[in-house]
Amino acid sequence: TGTAGAALLGTTTVAASAGVATFSSLALDKVGTGYTLTATASGFGATTSATFDVTPGTASQLLFTVQPSNIVAGEPFAPGIVVLAHDAYGNLATDYAGNVTLELTPGIGPADANIFGSRTVAAVGGVATYGPLTVNRTGPGYTIAVHASGLTGALSTPFDVAAGAVSALAFSPQPQTTPAGVILPSVLVAARDTLGNTVPSFTDAVTLTIGVNPGGGSLSGTTTVVPVAGVATFPDLSIDKTGTGYRLNATAAALTRQSNAFSITPGGPTR
Repeated sequence: TGTAGAALLGTTTVAASAGVATFSSLALDKVGTGYTLTATASGFGATTSATFDVTPGTASQLLFTVQPSNIVAGEPFAPGIVVLAHDAYGNLATDYAGNVTLELTPGIGPADANIFGSRTVAAVGGVATYGPLTVNRTGPGYTIAVHASGLTGALSTPFDVAAGAVSALAFSPQPQTTPAGVILPSVLVAARDTLGNTVPSFTDAVTLTIGVNPGGGSLSGTTTVVPVAGVATFPDLSIDKTGTGYRLNATAAALTRQSNAFSITPGGPTR
């Protein structure tokens, strides 16, 4: 009787001494109520003990019971993450009330990737339940590690963080000072979500024009590009007149962005 699947551990067969069989190393691995033990010996009828209960042992390890799921950057895990404190035999350690802390596993994703929200909670009845938690940077294969003083920690299953909806364009890198008529170092314009992540699904054409034109120059080259993986690359742009404080404007759909200021310097002598 007791909990189904429970195992009786220790030495379960001993030789009697002076008519007494002493079992000194028995243990049960699952909590439960109403357990009984049955003793048998050759030539004797079976006898059953009084009922007894088995309670959890001391907490020794952490386990995820609700794993993190794939999410969008800046949006909370749903359902929320739940971690249990277990004893050495996998029973919920209901007396455990210590603090349990989680964090992104280092070395996965960008260096500035982080998890936001209340990352340390006190367990209640051995259960640590986390409120809304978010991750700020996109990437595949993130994992979360949990730890608590004196307990063996746990590592979550992998999950992915996707970009949110496009909210802005960004020059990355910015246009650089370049001689007149010389191709600018590749100008890149990325579609970004509200947290600054590139949105790979964005495919609206991006057009560049001169927004601030201190030298009366003209922009030559391919000025309209369809993004690939959320980034529009302009490989052959040039401006023909010198000036200090040029700025480029990028537009796509309802989005606009102006670059930082840069200069066009005189080219080499030609005549």
